[in-house]
Amino acid sequence: MKVVLEVSESKLSSYIVHGIEEQLVLGDEVFSQPEVLLEAAFAQLAFSKVKFEQQYDFFHETNLELNEIYTYAKAIFADEQNFFEESKHIATHLHSVSNHPNIKNGSLFVGLFDNCLVGNESKKVLALVKIDEKELFLDVKSEENKMIVNGVDGINVKKINNAAILIDMGPDEPPAVFLRTRRQEEIVYWQERFLKVKVADEQYEKTDLALQEVKKYILKEEEYTNTEKLSLLNKTLDYFRNEESFQVDDYIEEVFETADEVKKSVIINRVKPYETIISESAIEKAEKGYKRKIKLDEHIEIVVNVRDIEAVDQLIETGEDEETGRKFYKIYFEEEM
Repeated sequence: MKVVLEVSESKLSSYIVHGIEEQLVLGDEVFSQPEVLLEAAFAQLAFSKVKFEQQYDFFHETNLELNEIYTYAKAIFADEQNFFEESKHIATHLHSVSNHPNIKNGSLFVGLFDNCLVGNESKKVLALVKIDEKELFLDVKSEENKMIVNGVDGINVKKINNAAILIDMGPDEPPAVFLRTRRQEEIVYWQERFLKVKVADEQYEKTDLALQEVKKYILKEEEYTNTEKLSLLNKTLDYFRNEESFQVDDYIEEVFETADEVKKSVIINRVKPYETIISESAIEKAEKGYKRKIKLDEHIEIVVNVRDIEAVDQLIETGEDEETGRKFYKIYFEEEM
């Protein structure tokens, strides 16, 4: 089930901040009902850039009840009076899995939001945000006809931090989990050690990764011209739209008809692990990014939406003027829009 979360009317009912440092510093007070601007800042801190197209599930090798964050979150959702104690348990668990030199000290924001909508249903959401860095801000005020400027050490709510959004799906269902990670190398620490979650829709993940990898290969292959790259991207999308499953040998035969054995081997090594039943929602995501700009010199760009082009190499030609030696593009079209 694809979860669409709407948080524009959400209310932050409880929140606390703990210090995840060499020595754990637990917050000693739960705050509630912040003023409007502060609530908006916390909402942006929690929900901004979370990847809601990819859902995760809690897991444990033997018993789900032994998954720490699952258990603490369920206790909070069952009774908000548990928020203070369970938030301390969450911070303690995060501190225990943060003992690596590449993991920075920071703060853990734990917030409980009410009135978050999934469809027409109001849901509680628990937000966990690890904040690794503070910044210096200038606080400018006018007092008694004088301008006062102070430096304030604070948190940039627009900056990407590691975050987890846990949606209460009811007493008989595990929470739905969505993630944001600051850096690729922090995925293991945040996703596997702290939260212990796995991808809920494996077909989506594999389709998404396959599309990402073949796109990277096509765009970085220097032997292909820009028009050839556009054509290959378009053929790739056509293959994924028209087939039920992704099989790398069939894909190469369909898209890379003239590829030599070396190129075929490179492609197979990159995407063989992602063979799967094709996910339509992953294709929809990929289509948004499968647009290409052909950049010419410093001030000229040709934007081509490959989704609408059946044969790029038949619509765009390249050439070189024999007299001037300058290169050119020739573009064919039906009508001017």
